[in-house]
Amino acid sequence: MKNSINLIFCILLISCSTHEPAYHKGLTKVWQSDQLRWNASSLTLYDGNLFGSTLDKTIFRLDFKTGNLIWKSQSSTSYAGQKPLVSDSQIFIGGSDVLNSYDHDGNLIWSNKVGNKIGHSIIEFDSLIFASLTGKGLNAFNKSEGKNAWKIEPEYQMLSTSDPVILDSVIILGNFDYSLENNLDHTIAINAKNGETIWARQNKHYITGTGLFLKDKVYICYDSSYAKGIVRALDVRNGSTLWEVASQPECLYKPIAFNSNLLIPSYDRGLDYLDLESGELIWSLNRDDLIPATELVEFKNKVYYGSVNRKLISVDSSGNSYEVSEFEYGLGDPMIFKDELYIPDGIGNMFKVNNMP
Repeated sequence: MKNSINLIFCILLISCSTHEPAYHKGLTKVWQSDQLRWNASSLTLYDGNLFGSTLDKTIFRLDFKTGNLIWKSQSSTSYAGQKPLVSDSQIFIGGSDVLNSYDHDGNLIWSNKVGNKIGHSIIEFDSLIFASLTGKGLNAFNKSEGKNAWKIEPEYQMLSTSDPVILDSVIILGNFDYSLENNLDHTIAINAKNGETIWARQNKHYITGTGLFLKDKVYICYDSSYAKGIVRALDVRNGSTLWEVASQPECLYKPIAFNSNLLIPSYDRGLDYLDLESGELIWSLNRDDLIPATELVEFKNKVYYGSVNRKLISVDSSGNSYEVSEFEYGLGDPMIFKDELYIPDGIGNMFKVNNMP
């Protein structure tokens, strides 16, 4: 009887160990930052340094190679995971009601009380930076003092916008001027130099993703309540539709150009691979467990991203997918440093990918 009990116990142990996930397989943990409770979605790699914000209202700078904390600066505002914009001599980040500028040593240069939330990433052009404010449209501020240079206000309302993108002096912005009564919003193109509208077009969709510029075209994903999604290619010069296809795009993450075609995150199929010139579907992963939960990053002829089930996934241009590793906690965006691929997790660890499936 005793031997039978021991045998059952051993079988249970083997069964439990067999089903226990092998976290971080194929990865090397290069360092862990115990001094920060970072928000993994805020991390920005710039010139060998890692910038980001924390859950306790600080902005910080780490040495990327060692993970050593260089400085952190306290703020009275919450940055809500926003990525800081790092330029040659300044760092810009918007919070719940302010826009702040720091130097690269963490000293506050100026703080501008803007009164409304800056909900998306900040972009720059020449001496100006641009941020969309809840209910107040798109605003341009000068870098030196944070003073408002120009702004475009919505006619209806505007709870939030897509992340603005810029090419040369043209800004593309989605979800601008949303009207619940008329069931529409606008995608607009703006001259960054003076704030004049180049073109605007109405959309019968609730969510607009971040645009992708490629030469004289911009590719944008639209979705309505995870039910009526489309992908459009627009002419940057006048906003006219070059092609449009029905899809199920995940508008939280940006599409990328991959091997001369278009790779779209999908909330239903994981990834869709579209012909760049026609929008025709070339292949789809057709796996809802591979839905992206980070940005897509191309590295050595494959695309890497973190999935909704906390796995690092790689995909090639033929639609073959590979599970690189599983994480115990959430993943941040993959990042490339000195021709190596790195992945941050949600608790301050930085991993390097050893094997490239």
